[in-house]
Amino acid sequence: MIKDLKVSYFLALKAITRGNKGTLILTVLILALSFINLSFIPSLLSGVVDSMNKQSVNNLFANIIIEPGEDETYIKRVSNLQSKINSVPGVIGSSAHYDVGAVFSYDEDRNGKDVKTGSWGVRSINLEDEKRITTTYQMVVEGEYLEEGNRDKIIIGKEISGTYGSELEHRSLKGVKVGDELTLTFNNGIQREYEVKGIFNSKNVQVDTMAFITEREMESVLKLNDRASEIIVKIEQTGEEDRYIEKFRSMGIVKEEIKSWTEYMGMAQSMIKSFAIVKLILVAIGLLVAAITIFIVIFVNVVNRRKQIGILKAIGMREEIIVRSYILQSFFYAVCGVGLGFILMNFLIVPYFIAYPLSFPFGLVNLIVNPRDLFVSSLSLIVASLIGGFIPSWRAAKESIINAIWGS
Repeated sequence: MIKDLKVSYFLALKAITRGNKGTLILTVLILALSFINLSFIPSLLSGVVDSMNKQSVNNLFANIIIEPGEDETYIKRVSNLQSKINSVPGVIGSSAHYDVGAVFSYDEDRNGKDVKTGSWGVRSINLEDEKRITTTYQMVVEGEYLEEGNRDKIIIGKEISGTYGSELEHRSLKGVKVGDELTLTFNNGIQREYEVKGIFNSKNVQVDTMAFITEREMESVLKLNDRASEIIVKIEQTGEEDRYIEKFRSMGIVKEEIKSWTEYMGMAQSMIKSFAIVKLILVAIGLLVAAITIFIVIFVNVVNRRKQIGILKAIGMREEIIVRSYILQSFFYAVCGVGLGFILMNFLIVPYFIAYPLSFPFGLVNLIVNPRDLFVSSLSLIVASLIGGFIPSWRAAKESIINAIWGS
């Protein structure tokens, strides 16, 4: 057995070293590109999912969302609930919000003629709590974030201002700047004027279509105190939300609805499932291309060496040795292609996307390389190459000696 392997190895080595170098390089390059394709798609999808999850946790929902119970409009005794929540080990903090709809009016020339209007959500924030929970305060691109006592100030997302590359510019106020005055008519009929103190760009459309005012200002608008539309909770370890939810329940928080941030990812989950289907299709195509490439290379090689195969069989060379030699050639091509693809992927493509991430509507996306995906891609490509090399060599080895030598 070992002797047969040595013979197969010798035949494969001679075929590679004496073969056309251009064909060798081109084959390895095609397989490297196939490996990159197999690795790039899972890495991109992992980056997309990671970006969506981070945006949701860091700027929208935190890890856990507490909402009013059934038939309730607001959560009551908010300060008491937050004290209980914040006392739990592993909880970073909590932040209470009032979420209210309002009609925004922007009279740029202050003449009452060309007034731009639109409806968006307004969220109240407790500044000290909010900075521990979300990162929106780091994303102000013009002006400043809110401060305590800013009763007549507001910060708005770029999708409201219509600036800084707004994706929904046609629905925005088309050009609001820091220092401009906005008139807000809240759902309860109260009308207030606010100066735009800052404009933020989180690169997430859902966040950038929101506006923020201070908690005290919102309570004066709603004529409420110590209540909230929601309380969001940030924990140290994402993924352990269910354990903390059970803990909150055991502490007596039973009247309110308590949910994990993943329950608010309905649309995103549908997108992730669609991405998974696309991934399977593209991976299948990539493996098929790799197998066909190896098939063609080995097939051409076999055709050119048909007489040599016939002579080898005539002097007593067994079919398995011949087939094995071509499988070893296929293995060599695949390993070289995987190696080159691995180097290009990890030392060229991934660093490039780290420096220049892709901009999606839900945030910036880097490539996230999963070692498991790399292993699966490598193994799949090698197996596809071995299959592609086996078929033509097996057919050639089965051919009769006379037909092989005389080409009939």
